[in-house]
Amino acid sequence: MRVSLISREHPQRPAFIEQDGRALSYAGLHEAIDDWAADLAAGELVFVLGDNDLPTALCYLGAQRGGAVALLLARNIHEAQFARLMGVYRPSLVFMPVTATLPDGATLVREAGGYGLYRLPLAAASRPALHADLALLLATSGSTGSPRLVRLTMANLEANADSIAQYLGITCDERAITSLPMNYSYGLSVINSHLRVGASIVLSNGSLMDGGFWRQVNEQRVTSFAGVPFSYDMLLKLRLARMELPSVRTLTQAGGRLDPAKLAQVAEICRAKGIRFFPMYGQTEATARIAYLEPEEIAHKAGSIGRAIPGGRLWLESDDGRVLDAAGEVGELIYAGANVSMGYAGCADDLALGDVNRGVLRTGDLARIDEEGCFYIEGRRRRFLKIFGIRVSLDAVERIAADLGVVCAAHGADDKLVIHAEQTPQWNAPALRADLAQRIGVHPSAIAVNALTELPRLPTGKVDYPCLSQLS
Repeated sequence: MRVSLISREHPQRPAFIEQDGRALSYAGLHEAIDDWAADLAAGELVFVLGDNDLPTALCYLGAQRGGAVALLLARNIHEAQFARLMGVYRPSLVFMPVTATLPDGATLVREAGGYGLYRLPLAAASRPALHADLALLLATSGSTGSPRLVRLTMANLEANADSIAQYLGITCDERAITSLPMNYSYGLSVINSHLRVGASIVLSNGSLMDGGFWRQVNEQRVTSFAGVPFSYDMLLKLRLARMELPSVRTLTQAGGRLDPAKLAQVAEICRAKGIRFFPMYGQTEATARIAYLEPEEIAHKAGSIGRAIPGGRLWLESDDGRVLDAAGEVGELIYAGANVSMGYAGCADDLALGDVNRGVLRTGDLARIDEEGCFYIEGRRRRFLKIFGIRVSLDAVERIAADLGVVCAAHGADDKLVIHAEQTPQWNAPALRADLAQRIGVHPSAIAVNALTELPRLPTGKVDYPCLSQLS
């Protein structure tokens, strides 16, 4: 069995508090995950299709304890994406709702809270070989259909949890609420960093627009809240300044760029309420967090991602590999730290690979540095967006649309995905928007569909994206 990252120093304190108010102590948590670990042994690959609830958390932590490798996925993952991942990676176990369509030949191992852990009829020779250090798999592209996964180790998880707990000052007296999905690296990092120090996690699947979510925040005396830019858009619409949040001491934001004006507005509201507000930057490839900005620096550094987290290092490089250290120069943002993953997996054979990153991550983001050592993101080298905190590959979106028989080009900004599609009788804009939203895993309001007679193209035959951007 692996050594768990969960604290053993506070056995009687609540580790998880469920939506009905029931609490599971740290002593009870260790007992429960030891029980789960018996069915999640080393060499097993388990797909975990769950929600922000106790059974899902116990399966994840049980796999961590037993030595199995878990891939965390959304409970409502699109069937086509689930089938593709199943075909590519060939897990031996699947944790999923008992009401879902089960894989052929699945046999029930255990049942808990509306979920079942099922063993699949996979011959031992067909199971993928797993590297001894591999502990967790997370998707990189939201649910855009890519089978590419990030390969994480226990050392990655521990390093990032320790660093986050240090710079946020998380102690055993803190209570965080699951305002983000557990299968999202940012949401998972909140859980890991709090369990690491003996703090409490209040489990919730509620929407920010749901009054029940905020009642839970106040009734359970939640001390911190994590959100992506869309979360803060909603909080401002809910009139954050007027909200009664007497127990909340810390707000954090990551998952994409928050508009500087809104960031300043949130920061001022938090200052008036005596709440610390931390803008942050991270990538799944670095387990979760890479940089953060101190609350007192927001007023004169709005839009900055700040500095590297404790134990990490950031710098800029030019296209020819030169280190750029002059203020204002723009280059690719490079990060080094113990939280950098082993690398990617694109197929089952990749699960046996060792550490190809060797502690260094080329983020793919272009950035500049100011005179005081704070970094500012200027753009992306590759075609990705972050919408509602979900990393979306524009190339993957176009491939999904092509599979639906739609010829299109995708572009946009971090708050809007724009689809320009060649009109045919086989599709209409509302249906295409709804289908893509479900497959990508974002709200339909983040997608705009524009019908064209044909896509503008360059003489080479490639789509003229600059021309399309002028149509938006």
